[in-house]
Amino acid sequence: MRFFWIIALMLPTLALAGPAEDLVAKLDQLSSLSGRFQQTVIGEGGERARDSAGTLEVARGNRFYWHTERPYEQLAVSDGKTVWVYDQDLEQVVVRPLSDDLGETPALLFGGDPSAVTRAFRVSEQDRQGDRVTYRLEPKAGDPLFDTLDVTFEGDTPRAMRLEDALGQKTLIDFRDLTLNSEPSPERFHFEPPEGTDVIRQQ
Repeated sequence: MRFFWIIALMLPTLALAGPAEDLVAKLDQLSSLSGRFQQTVIGEGGERARDSAGTLEVARGNRFYWHTERPYEQLAVSDGKTVWVYDQDLEQVVVRPLSDDLGETPALLFGGDPSAVTRAFRVSEQDRQGDRVTYRLEPKAGDPLFDTLDVTFEGDTPRAMRLEDALGQKTLIDFRDLTLNSEPSPERFHFEPPEGTDVIRQQ
């Protein structure tokens, strides 16, 4: 009988957990993820503007490796403090400090401080089908790069992101063949420009 009352007392507390708490709990379990991505940009008129694909690796500490392989090769790398964006065709790399603003770098959603999500976004549940749930994140800060960011999980595994800006352009990112919580090499998140590369530094 005592066990029944313990369960009954817990129910009001459990009921208080909302979309923001659910999302933070899922992110809190992620120390890293790696795999492949397929990205599609939809123009404001609904036309399919461009497709790209490649590999990614994101780890706690605001570190990421985002390698677009096609149709044009480009690499974005961060060690948590600095970002390198390398364009092989142009033989150019842009180097700048990493902003910890989640509204500027959505990849930090998986590699940053999970508790920062509720400070940066209003979180609601957009859709739920079985163990597949989509959360909608709306930036609290003014002049964001996007109006909404939808992130979809299947269980505890991220499956997709969808960004929409003020002009109606949409960016859809599907994650594939993901590995969660591995031990990435620190060298993965540092970039040394090839000899002869034009280095552009931004503050």
